[in-house]
Amino acid sequence: MYEVQFHPADIRKQVRYFFLSRRTARWIAAAGAVVGVVLLAGLVLAPLGVQSLFLSSELHILRHRNALLREVLAERERELEAVQKRVESARARQQQMSLILGALQDSGGLGGFPDGQTTSIKVTVPEAVVALRRALRLDSESKALLALADELARFVREHEELTRIVPSICPLPIGSFVLTSPFGDRISPFTNTRDFHAGIDLAAREGTEVLAPGDGRVVFAGRFPRRRNIRWWRYGNVVVLAHGDRYLTVFAHLKDILVRRGRRVRRGEVIGTVGNTGWSTSPHLHYEVRVRERPGAEPEPVDPRIYILNYQWKAPEVLLAASRRAPGPAFDPLPSLVRVR
Repeated sequence: MYEVQFHPADIRKQVRYFFLSRRTARWIAAAGAVVGVVLLAGLVLAPLGVQSLFLSSELHILRHRNALLREVLAERERELEAVQKRVESARARQQQMSLILGALQDSGGLGGFPDGQTTSIKVTVPEAVVALRRALRLDSESKALLALADELARFVREHEELTRIVPSICPLPIGSFVLTSPFGDRISPFTNTRDFHAGIDLAAREGTEVLAPGDGRVVFAGRFPRRRNIRWWRYGNVVVLAHGDRYLTVFAHLKDILVRRGRRVRRGEVIGTVGNTGWSTSPHLHYEVRVRERPGAEPEPVDPRIYILNYQWKAPEVLLAASRRAPGPAFDPLPSLVRVR
């Protein structure tokens, strides 16, 4: 048994006595110890709690900043994507120009991303580093394209006559035609067998004006006699233009022929109208571009779309890649009636 006395400060008041059993005393001592430990832990952990609150607030701010930076990075990636497309378009146009002018250039370092990949670059580096590398690569490609453009501009200045004779515009007014049969192997609509289509077919209204794609000279105007060349007779009314010694263009199935053999024509001049003559299922223009690779060689057909600069065809790089392959071996050579010289 334990006795606890409480003496008031005022001596006039009575002293109080408390009697505790040993068990109760132990519980009070244990409770005091626990309270003491809790108070001590509170004193120790209180600064840590305050610090934790500050860290939590700072973490929230950092997360907000990170979200904003990700949005900025996404916007920059979209801008890089647009720049990438413009660079690819400029590269295709530059290759097209150098190809049709015969001024082939080394485009090393302009390969872009493999397999057309632009954004799905699988690397183990932060996205910002990937974007930075991509921006640096685009900057390098842009500078290389500018250098090639300067080189091509010098070539054009030194060969002004060549730029006038190259068949570089569409023979039909833009918006007046639909491509119905491309260049290359196809199934003939007449024989239902595979044959080589040496040009492109542009469906248009009968009477639509046909334009000279470059300066040149008329080397044939009329219809080939059936007994002389039945395959070319199927072309109906035909005009053939010689553009210097390198290029020839063929315009078939015409309704009207508005030029004569030997006449000089300018780029954009009307030489005939779209018709439905010869082997033709509907009014359209069959248009060919033939290129002589060396003096005295037989001009070989190439895809005319490569040479048309005032109209944007689909998949230009595919066309450019195809242009580096020799045409099909079954193309028809120019008839003897076409006197190029």
